[in-house]
Amino acid sequence: MKEIMAIIRQTALNETLEALLEIGVDSVTVHSVNGRGKQGGNIMEAVDPDMKVNVESVSKIDRFPTPATLAGDSTLTRPILWVPKSLLDIVVSEVPIERVIEAIERVNRTGAKGDGKIFVLPIEDAQRIRTGEIGEAAIV
Repeated sequence: MKEIMAIIRQTALNETLEALLEIGVDSVTVHSVNGRGKQGGNIMEAVDPDMKVNVESVSKIDRFPTPATLAGDSTLTRPILWVPKSLLDIVVSEVPIERVIEAIERVNRTGAKGDGKIFVLPIEDAQRIRTGEIGEAAIV
């Protein structure tokens, strides 16, 4: 058994879930999360004025384009340290891991910063609380 954790853009969530369903992955836990990578976060006008700004983040914004650089007529004022993302937790035993990763990449890879990350972790054991089933029987 393996766990696949995928951090993706929120705008790609529904299409990603559809792609996973097409390959037989029907059990997914979805979390709304905030984070940032090398892009340093977004810049937006509507920011909490009391938010503390990390100086390192400001310098990163000067060096890397951010999603907000595509915001058109918006006024860009100050950094937001965290970018909203979706985190998918998928535990698989029947569908090959490579197929799951391929489906996630196919939907989410644009070639731009912020496409996301995929992590594969070993699962030592699992237990279904309702029935007491243990191991792979608990996840299928």
